[in-house]
Amino acid sequence: MVNWSAVGIGFVVTVVLEIVGIFLSLNAAVSTFIGVFAPIIGGLIAAYWAGGSYREGITNGGLAAGMGSFIAAFIVLSGTSLMPIIISAVISGVIGVVLGIIGGLVWILSKKQGKEKVPPEKPPEED
Repeated sequence: MVNWSAVGIGFVVTVVLEIVGIFLSLNAAVSTFIGVFAPIIGGLIAAYWAGGSYREGITNGGLAAGMGSFIAAFIVLSGTSLMPIIISAVISGVIGVVLGIIGGLVWILSKKQGKEKVPPEKPPEED
């Protein structure tokens, strides 16, 4: 059910995108935009890598993005006291799980949408 290699890849993507978005952007709006879409992209990649049904997409995407956001919060806030880091990391992890589930569902739904085939039209019969 859980594909740990897919979760690992989504985790790394989420952490890297969040850290790059926070440390390398000079604008707060860009940083927030990247911080929101990093777990979605991480969940999407984890669901892509794992394949499968809705349940696998939700599980792998949520785990990858949640753990990635949790660890990224620890890395970003490493200079402050311990209690704000823990509170921020837990909140970031919960939000990351929700966004990762959204990313996983987006991939699974887009994959399912592409597999539906429309039957070819029959040519009109001549009398």
